[in-house]
Amino acid sequence: MTPLAAAYVATAAICLVVALQHLVLAFRVPERRIHMLFAVAAGGVAGDAFVSRATYGATHAHEFLGLMPFGALFIVTTIVALSLFIAFRTRAVRMWMVVLVAILGIATVVIDFTTGIAYVGPVDFNHVTLFWGESFALPSGETNPLRLIADLTLIGFLVVLLDTTVRLVRRGDRRAAWLIGGSLVVYSLSLFMIIPVDMGRIHLPSLHTFAFLIIVAAMSWDLSDELIRASRLSREVIAGERRWRQLLNDVQLLVVEIDLNGLITFMNPFAEQVSGNSAGEMIGRYYLEFVNDNERNEVEFAVERGLDGDPASENERTLVTHEGEQRSIRWRSVMLRDVNGNPEGLLSIGADVTERRRSEARLEHTSVELEATVRELEAVRTKLEEENVYLKEEIGARAEHSEIIGSSDALLYVLHKIKQVAATDATVLIQGETGVGKELVANTIHQEGDRAAGPFIALNCAALPANLVESELFGHEKGAFTDADRLRKGRFELADGGTLFLDEVGELPLEIQPKLLRVLQDGLVDRVGGSEAIKVDVRVIVATNRELRSEIDAGRFREDLYYRLDVFPITVPPLRDRREDIELLVRHFAGLLAARHKVLIHEVPQEVMRQLEAYDWPGNVRELQNVIERAVLTSSDGVLKLVGPLDGRSSDPQPSSARENGRLRTLEDVERSHIEEILRVCGGQIAGSGGAAEILGLHPNTLRSRLNKLGIKISK
Repeated sequence: MTPLAAAYVATAAICLVVALQHLVLAFRVPERRIHMLFAVAAGGVAGDAFVSRATYGATHAHEFLGLMPFGALFIVTTIVALSLFIAFRTRAVRMWMVVLVAILGIATVVIDFTTGIAYVGPVDFNHVTLFWGESFALPSGETNPLRLIADLTLIGFLVVLLDTTVRLVRRGDRRAAWLIGGSLVVYSLSLFMIIPVDMGRIHLPSLHTFAFLIIVAAMSWDLSDELIRASRLSREVIAGERRWRQLLNDVQLLVVEIDLNGLITFMNPFAEQVSGNSAGEMIGRYYLEFVNDNERNEVEFAVERGLDGDPASENERTLVTHEGEQRSIRWRSVMLRDVNGNPEGLLSIGADVTERRRSEARLEHTSVELEATVRELEAVRTKLEEENVYLKEEIGARAEHSEIIGSSDALLYVLHKIKQVAATDATVLIQGETGVGKELVANTIHQEGDRAAGPFIALNCAALPANLVESELFGHEKGAFTDADRLRKGRFELADGGTLFLDEVGELPLEIQPKLLRVLQDGLVDRVGGSEAIKVDVRVIVATNRELRSEIDAGRFREDLYYRLDVFPITVPPLRDRREDIELLVRHFAGLLAARHKVLIHEVPQEVMRQLEAYDWPGNVRELQNVIERAVLTSSDGVLKLVGPLDGRSSDPQPSSARENGRLRTLEDVERSHIEEILRVCGGQIAGSGGAAEILGLHPNTLRSRLNKLGIKISK
C-alpha cells in the first residue's frame, strides 16, 4: 500500500472509531444531540477519506468524475454536522450562517450528482508523481462556473469558525476559543493550499481530509475530557448526597418530603417509627391522608404557601398514626429547588412534642433542640448546594497545574521563600509580570502547607465587573439585590479551612478594599444584604503585576490594606532574568503538549533553542508555552520548528493595499510583494528550517524559479 493510500485508510479508520465511540455515548449521556452530530461529522470524514483514496487511484477521467459527487456529499455532511455541533455546544454561532452553509452544501451536492460541479467540457487526465515517488490521478479542464457554490460552502464554514472564535473570545470562554480557533487555523491552512494546487504551482492531493481529521480529533479529545470532568463532579455530588441522606436517616426528627403534587416521596426511619407506617406504605400517597380532619384546611394552606416559595416558619399539627393515635408534631418546612433554582418540592422536618405538652421544661428543651437541628440541616443543605454550584463553575475554568520547572538561582530563591512561608498562615503578596506563574506559586504554597487538605479557591479580581466583586468575595443573602433569588456563599466562606488566592488584587475597586481589610484583621465576613458577621478561617494569598506603591500614590489603593497584604512578599522573576530555565521549560512543554495533541516530538534543534534563549519573552512563561504549542502543532517530522520570528507579531504578512502609485496592483505585483516580505522576515534565507520556502509551502527550487521570474534579487 502506498503512503498516500495508507494515510487515507488510517484517517478513515480513526474517524470511524471516533464516530462509533460518540454514537454509543449519544445513547448514554444527556447531551445526546451533540454526540450524535459529532458522530455524523466523524463518519463524514471517514467516508471522504475512502472516496479520496479511490479517487486518487482512478485510472481514467470517467471513473474519477464518477467518484467526485460522493466526495462532495461526505464533505458537505461533515461541514454541516460540525457547524451544528459547534452551534449547540458553544451557543455562540449565528444560526443563519449555519443554515446558509447547509443550503449551499445541499446545492453543491445536487449539482454535482446531476451535471457535475468541477468541470465543463472535456477533461484531461494525468498521473502526477509526488516527491517521494508515488503517483496519483490529477484531472484538469475548463472550470465550471457553478464551482463557485462549492467554494462558497467551504468559505462559509471558515466564516462560521471565525465568527464563533471571535464571540467566544469576547465571552471569555478561553478553552472553547482555543479549540475553535485552532480548528480555524488548521482549516484555513487546508483551504490556502488549494490556491497553488488550482494554479498548477504545486501538485499535491487535497489536504482537507487530513485537516478535518485534526479538527475531529481535537474536538473528540475535548468532549472526552469534559465527560471525565463531569464524571468527577458526579462522584462529588453523589458523595455529598450520601452524607445528606445519612444525616436524614440518623437524625431523631421526622423528615418527610413531598413533591409539587402533594405526594410523599421520602420519609426517614424516625418518621416511620413515629407514624407506625413503613416508607413503602407512605411513599406515593397524598400527605393529607395522615392529617387530623379539623386541621386539613390549615395544613393544606401552609403546604401551598410553602410550594409557592413562602413556607411557614413553624407550626404544630396533629399526625394520625397507623394505630389511629394522634401525636403532636412541631413542623418546619424548607423549600426544595433543582440546580436551576426551580421549585421541586417541600422538605418538612418535625419533632414529636406529644410528651412536651405534659411538661413545660421538656417543651423548652425540645424546642431548642429542634431549632438547632433544623439550622444544622439547613446549613448542611446550603453548604452542599454551594459546593455543587462552585464545582460546576470551576469546570473548564481551573488551569492544569504542574510542578514549578527551573533550576536558576532566581527561581531557587523563590522556592526557598515558598518553603519558608508554606507552613505558616502568613498573608503572602506575590508580585511579578503577567505570565510568570503567580497562581502556580500560590498553589504550591497551599499544597506544601498545613491547609493542603482544605480547599484552594482562586478569584481573578480583574475578570469581574465592579458591581459583582463584593458578592463574589463575601456572598449575598436571598433578596439582597435583583436576581438574588437564593442565598449564596462567597469565596471567603468556600475557602474556610483552606486558602483563598486573589489574583490581580490591584484591580479591586476602592470601595471594596476596606471590607477586605476587615476580613484580614478580624476574620469576619459580611454577606451582601446580611445582618450578622460570619467567622471564617482562611489563609489569604494575593498577586499583582502592578506596582502597588504607585497605586497608593495615585489614590487607587489603600495604604493600610497594602501593609496588611505585604506581610511576606515574593517576587517571581520574569523569564528573561532566568534564561537558564528556558531549556527545561521548552522540553517540559514540548513533551506535555506533544502528548496532549498526539504529536511525536523527539528533538529540539540547538538553533531553535538558541533563538528561544535569546528572546526576551515579554509574555513570560505563558508566551513561551503558546510558542511551543504552535511549534508542536506545525511540526510533522518529530523535530520542533518555530512557526515564525520571535518578535511578538504574527508570521503571516499583512495584506498590502490593492493600489500602488494610483493604479490597481496586478496579481504578479501582489505575489512579488508577498515573497519580498517573507524574505525580509527570514533574513534572505530560502531553504532550511524557518526559511522562506518552508513558510510559503514551496520547494526551494520552485521558490528560486519564482524569484527569477519576478526579478527579485536577494540582498546578501
